[in-house]
Amino acid sequence: MGTYSEKFKEHGYLVVESALCEADLAPLIAVVSDAVDKRATELYNDGIISDTYEKLAFERRWYAVLKACGRENEVFGWHTLVFSEALFDLITHPKVLDVLAHLIGSDIQFNGDFWVRPKLPNEKLTTLPWHQDSAYMPDTENDTHLTVWLPLVDVKTENGALQFLPGSHKAGLQTYHRVPDEAFAVPVLSPTSPDTDIDTLEMRKGDLLVFNNLVFHRSLFNRSDIIRWSVDFRFSRTGTSLEGLWHEAIACPARVRETRRCPTSWQDWRVQWEASPHKDRFV
Repeated sequence: MGTYSEKFKEHGYLVVESALCEADLAPLIAVVSDAVDKRATELYNDGIISDTYEKLAFERRWYAVLKACGRENEVFGWHTLVFSEALFDLITHPKVLDVLAHLIGSDIQFNGDFWVRPKLPNEKLTTLPWHQDSAYMPDTENDTHLTVWLPLVDVKTENGALQFLPGSHKAGLQTYHRVPDEAFAVPVLSPTSPDTDIDTLEMRKGDLLVFNNLVFHRSLFNRSDIIRWSVDFRFSRTGTSLEGLWHEAIACPARVRETRRCPTSWQDWRVQWEASPHKDRFV
């Protein structure tokens, strides 16, 4: 792991190949599949679609449902739909936390921020421009906030791989502004030039990507005919301020140095979720 931490420090991101196995991801994939099945059944019973597409593969079914009802450009990310014990178990999985411990130490807090993202074919909404996460998380630029990104299907350039600018975190947070036709603020100065080194990350299901809140990255257009499903969540060293972040209410300790275990139970986290004012704000 020594070379991992050195590479992360130099580049601002790190891919750990085969960090997780099929059994680690299967429970969350089942939660997502159940949500798709429930929604497809509702649409079918309401007469909006004539087929529930239940025989289609995980990476195809939801897009077929949305296309059938003309809503394939509606969904950006899933939050409430995937809140579950399976999600909690993945967020606090020892294999995930072991990677983070080599980067920020063994006192780790989950920041409360999580998303399952169905990146649909030919959809512009999820094709994000170059950005730094701290541009959208106020007052986080002076601390280390790590995003863990896990593909739930194999990721190739054609179905929307992530791209990174190695070392771009070293320049700090850039200035951002709003421009027409962009859903998110973008940097005032372009972070790229003709000689910029761009790293395109083709990943396999089970690989783990972790990246810094200041490193420039973007998501490519999905030119395939399948959904690029992924899940992501954020962490920081225990004690790092989360003040002002909308998800602070469901943040929790993920690992303590003394025991190298997670002191938060699923039951504890569910109680926090039920008390959160934001639990019903998102899909």
